[in-house]
Amino acid sequence: MGEARSDTRRDAVAVLRCAVTARGWGSLVRFLCVDSRQLGPAYDRAVLPLVHRTVPDAEERSRIHATLLSTGVKVGFALWGYASMARVPFDAELAVLGSSFTRLYDDLVDHGDREGLDRDLASLFAGQPFAPHSRLEELLLLLHDAIAVRLPHPPDDPVHPLLRELHTFQLRSRAQRDPRLPLPEVLEITRGKGGLGMVALLSLLRPGMSAAERALLTELGYVFQLLDDLHDLPLDRADGLTTSAGLHAFSLSDLATRIRHLRARFRAHYGTAAPLTAHLALTLVGALLALHRRPARPDRPYRRPRAGALPLLLSRAGNIRPGTRTGPLP
Repeated sequence: MGEARSDTRRDAVAVLRCAVTARGWGSLVRFLCVDSRQLGPAYDRAVLPLVHRTVPDAEERSRIHATLLSTGVKVGFALWGYASMARVPFDAELAVLGSSFTRLYDDLVDHGDREGLDRDLASLFAGQPFAPHSRLEELLLLLHDAIAVRLPHPPDDPVHPLLRELHTFQLRSRAQRDPRLPLPEVLEITRGKGGLGMVALLSLLRPGMSAAERALLTELGYVFQLLDDLHDLPLDRADGLTTSAGLHAFSLSDLATRIRHLRARFRAHYGTAAPLTAHLALTLVGALLALHRRPARPDRPYRRPRAGALPLLLSRAGNIRPGTRTGPLP
């Protein structure tokens, strides 16, 4: 008991030190107060019409809207931070389209059971025709096409093989339903999903990304995925998923050390580490709070997350699950 209390205290001190020494808190405040306001209208313009077009049930549409908007704020902050650090233009509509596609794609892979879906999604990433079989698959295709229209990647862009590799890791992640999955394999899947997923999203802002930058951003995505596992620990346990957090692969002190190392690598590559350093530190603080948050009760009625960037940034985005209200196309 005393040792566990000591570890908790050590983690809390490490999180506090990481937050205090982080750079970019001013940028974080600017995002929350000013730049995040781009995301809501961008979502309403680019994503919400597609949700209304494909999901006729009002209650289910409201759930999907809340999930995609919450994800859009979280991912939008990461893309905005990257754009500021890498000195590339930030496109709010691309941010919400990319985040919505990623959220829906993840949930279709994790919770969809249609025969042939894995093959069809692989075809989509290979530039081949994709015929949707459900309303959610139709929404996914519309999001994909909207991204392609705004940002056509040339055939030789490194993002194409990266997306196919990412799809392989997404399919492998189903093995995390096995409680006997060994830790090295869990971490390999976590790095593949988180790291490649981050590179794919940030490639929306910088097509033709160099190999050196892809390697650095893969590590960034891995750390974010480890933090996300901590945020989602109660939900993942309820779903029977084996994750890095459930196996206690890293303490908060370990993650604080990884964030400090990333900060140094950011400065070496970009000349600055802000504001992504503040984003990582805030997510680390959120992970500490999440470990002491009571798990959500499945019998409680659905509640839309509170409005505002900060509540959405710290909320759990939730999942989009196929069901009767988003069933087969007529």
